[in-house]
This record gives sequence, structure tokens and C-alpha cells, in this order.
Amino acid sequence: MKNKYFIILLTIYLIALAFGFYISFQNKYFNDEESYFNIRLIDHIRETGKPLLYDSLSYGGRPIIVPQLFHYVMALFSFIPFYLKIIPIVLLFSTIFIVYLISKEITGDEHASLLSALLSGFLPIYVTSIINRISVYSLLVPLIFFLFYCILKLEDKRYLRLFLIGSFLLPFISSGSFLFILALIFYIILMISESFELSKLKKETLLFVFFLIFFINFLLFKKAFLTYGFNVIFGNVPKHLAYNYFADFSFLTYVYLIGILNLILGAIGIFFGFFKEKKESIILILGLILSTLFLLLLKFITISTGIIFLSIGLTITSSLTLSFILKYIRITKFYKIKDYVITFIILLILVFSFIPSFNLVNYKRYNFNDLEWLRDNTEEDSVILAPLGYGHLITGIAERKNVVDTNFLLANEPDERLRDIEVIYKTWLSTKALESIKEYKINYIYVSENNEYQIEDLSYAKDEKCFNKVREKIYKVVC
Repeated sequence: MKNKYFIILLTIYLIALAFGFYISFQNKYFNDEESYFNIRLIDHIRETGKPLLYDSLSYGGRPIIVPQLFHYVMALFSFIPFYLKIIPIVLLFSTIFIVYLISKEITGDEHASLLSALLSGFLPIYVTSIINRISVYSLLVPLIFFLFYCILKLEDKRYLRLFLIGSFLLPFISSGSFLFILALIFYIILMISESFELSKLKKETLLFVFFLIFFINFLLFKKAFLTYGFNVIFGNVPKHLAYNYFADFSFLTYVYLIGILNLILGAIGIFFGFFKEKKESIILILGLILSTLFLLLLKFITISTGIIFLSIGLTITSSLTLSFILKYIRITKFYKIKDYVITFIILLILVFSFIPSFNLVNYKRYNFNDLEWLRDNTEEDSVILAPLGYGHLITGIAERKNVVDTNFLLANEPDERLRDIEVIYKTWLSTKALESIKEYKINYIYVSENNEYQIEDLSYAKDEKCFNKVREKIYKVVC
């Protein structure tokens, strides 16, 4: 890479970092409850050097199965001020370099690759799903795409070693590693269908990696496999919640999140790369896109996870479209306006990616004062009932036992708990509520604002014999 192109690429990365830092540091809190669960895992590793295998606060106490390599990486950087805000963004936007490298491999065009890298730095889905969160995807995403780059360079022993090392580490980051091996299956199927011949080295390596990742996942989730069988892929998520993940699906909304420019340029790139030029590199990325769509169709992954991989995949294939545009200009009389065309494309990225990302910035309005009050004014062994979306906040900020949270794998009867919790919040009869309150040994009930039960208060809590209102939205159970 020439120095001037490296400087441009580095500038894109620094601008993207500034963009991510600006959004993240607007609020001292994180934008989802899952972040606070991850903070607990990171803190436990910092204090003990060991992964957290038993959570004494979740569901009142239960074993957990969570790959924790990402949390070890975060703990290594704990000496850096604000590392919880900084490191995930630094990791996430390293994808810019990888998108550039893959695009360069596909097109051989510096300008098209740089434009794709720029496009990858301002994907709207980043704002809604990763930025201002402590998310394993900030490490998982760049690693998966780096492994795709290694596949394209697999004949080089250096990349072969990196591919094997990265593949070994992948399942220790997230169960999302299953998406990677499914993408490899689609890649092989597409290669065979198009009569491409895979080298012996590539066949053996991909086969080895497939079984390696599957075997490591089996070891990590052995107890869950034995408990749920192949239903483990659903994560023991209650059926009505799994349905709700997709109930609000709006085609236009998710086109907006993917990015209209990404979608158009990426689709054209797939058409030319797969149907016209038969590029192996495009087939590889198409394997990822098809595997993501397949998992979304079967509801094995969330919409946001699917859109993350679709967005980046389409960004990479868009480099082929951009390369065709620039090559056409170079061989015609329009060559003199090449710089204006590049400027116009940059403006399109600004309009259809950068600006929409800013428009999607929306910080969740948790009442952290209530949670801190619970931490400072309740007994350490208290069990606090809160709506599902507050479960990790109760353990992470209030530092107390919850009744339910979104970590359903190996949880004790989450379906039944959610039904009982709904009764506690919505019933008019204190006797009916007290049955479940006593069963789960609940000491405090938190009625959060904008909760899923659409209530502002407990209708039966006027009975001062059993319920004392200790704060506007918090009740203490006294009988």
C-alpha cells in the first residue's frame, strides 16, 4: 500500500473513531442492559483472573455458560482510563482496515477499496446495536471478516497460521461462531455449484476448522446440549419473546439500518461478481450473506445481529460496483471529472450513511437514580423484582439478586417466571401476587417507567400491611 493510501485509510479510521467516541461519551451510562452484565464478567476476571461460571445474583443464583475471551481482552486494557467506552470502539472500527483489504483483493482498485472502507465506518446499525455498548460483536465482527480475508490468502503460510489461530479463538468469543461455519458451508456449496475447484489445502483446512469450531462449542456448551439437545440453538428463550424479536419487523426500517447505498451498490456487486465474473472472493462474501439470511429466516439469530453482517458483507461487495464505475470513467472522455465523481460518491455516503447514523442516536432512558438507590439502601442479600429488561441492571448497578434476566440458557424455568412476574405486576389481588412474591422470596418490587406491562403503579400496593412505598417506583415487601 502506498503511503498516501495508507494515510487516507488511517484518516478514515480516525474520523470513524471520533464519530464513535462522540456518540459514546455523550452519556456516561451505556445504552443497553447487556453491557452491565458484561461489566460484571470483566470485573470478575480483573479481580480473580478466572471466568465467572456461577452467577449468585442472576435468577437468585444459577450456573452460566458464556464464552469470555472478549471479557479477558477488555480486562487486559483496564489500566486505560474509560477503557469500557474506548476499547470496544477501537476494536469495532478495525473492521475498516479489513474491509479495505478484502475489497482490494476483490477489485485491485485502491480508490474503490478506500470508498468501501469509508462506507463501512458509518453503518447505521453500528449506532443502534454496538456503539455505546459493551458488546462481544465489537471483537467478533472484525475477527470473522479477518478470517474471510485469510481464506482468500490461504496459500500463504502466514495467513494459514493466522486463520487457524483465529478460528480456534472464535468460539471462545461468542456462539456467533456458528454463523462463520455456516458461511463456510454455503461458500463450499456455491463453489461446487459453479464448478470451482478448491485446492487440497483449502479443503482440508476448511474441513478441519469446521469440526474444530463445532467441537469447541460442544465442549463449552456441553451442559446446555445435554439439557436442551439441538434446541440449544434457541438459547432457551421463551417462545413468546422469540416471536417478539421479529414481530416489529419493518422492511423499510431495516433497509434504512443496512443503508440504502450499501444495499444498491452491494447487490449490483454481487450480480457482477457472481453471475458475470465468477469471482471466488465474491462467492465467499455471498456465502456469508446467504448464511445470515438463512439464520434470520429460521429465527436463530436476532435481526440486529443479521443486519450487522449483511451490512458489512454488502459494503465489501459494493467495492466491485464502485470499481466498475471508476474504471468506466477512466476509459472514457469523462476521465477528467474522475475526482468530481469520487467527491460525489463521498457526498452520497455522507447523505445515506453518515447522517442517518446520527439520526439514529437514541440513549435509553433508564432511571439510574432508582438503581443506585437500591444499591445503597437495601440489604445485600435482597431479591429485587424488576421487568425483564432491567434484570442485568439490577445485578450490575443495584448489585442485588434479580428474579429474571435475558440470560436464559440454563435458567430455572424462565417461561414460568415471566408468567408469574406478569401476574405480580398486573393483578388487582394482593393475595394472588403474594403467592409468587413468597415463592421467589422477593424483598423489593421496582415498577420501572415505560415497562412492558404498561402500568404506572401496583394496583394492590395500597395495602400498607404488606407493601411499603419506600420510593416513588419502589415497594418493600413486609409480610
